[in-house]
Amino acid sequence: LITTGATEAIASAVLALCGPGDEVVTFQPYYDSYAATIALSGATLRAVPLRPPTFTFDPDELRAAFSPRTRVVLVNTPHNPTGTVLGREQLTYIGQLATEFDAVVVTDEVYEHMAYDGIEHVPMATLPGLAERTLTISSAGKTFSFT
Repeated sequence: LITTGATEAIASAVLALCGPGDEVVTFQPYYDSYAATIALSGATLRAVPLRPPTFTFDPDELRAAFSPRTRVVLVNTPHNPTGTVLGREQLTYIGQLATEFDAVVVTDEVYEHMAYDGIEHVPMATLPGLAERTLTISSAGKTFSFT
C-alpha cells in the first residue's frame, strides 16, 4: 500500500486497528504524531522510556506496559530522535510480548537505511513467527532523501 507519507500510514494503521478501550505501547521519546493519532483513535498511549545514555528500554518496564487491552505495539527503529537501533534480542522480546498479548506490531522503519558504524537494522517482520503479526512502514522520502 502506498500512502502520501509514513505519517499517514501510521495514522491509518492505528485508526484501523485501535478504538476506545484499546491500548498502544510505544517507546518514549516518540514522533509527535504518535500521541495525536492514538488519541484520535480513542485508544490509550502506554509509553515506555528509552533511557540514556544508551537509549534502551528496561524489559520489566516494557512487560508492565502490556495488558489484555494492548492492541498495538508501535516500534520505531532506527529510532527518531535518539538514533537507537533496536537489536535482534530486543526485537525478539518485543515480539514475544506482542504474541503473548495478541497485539499487532506496527513498525515505523522509515530510517531503515540509516544505521551506521556496522550496526545492523533488523526488520521486525523477519523474526520467527512475527511476519503474520507485523505491519511494516517504510518511507521512500527518507530512503531517497527527498522529504
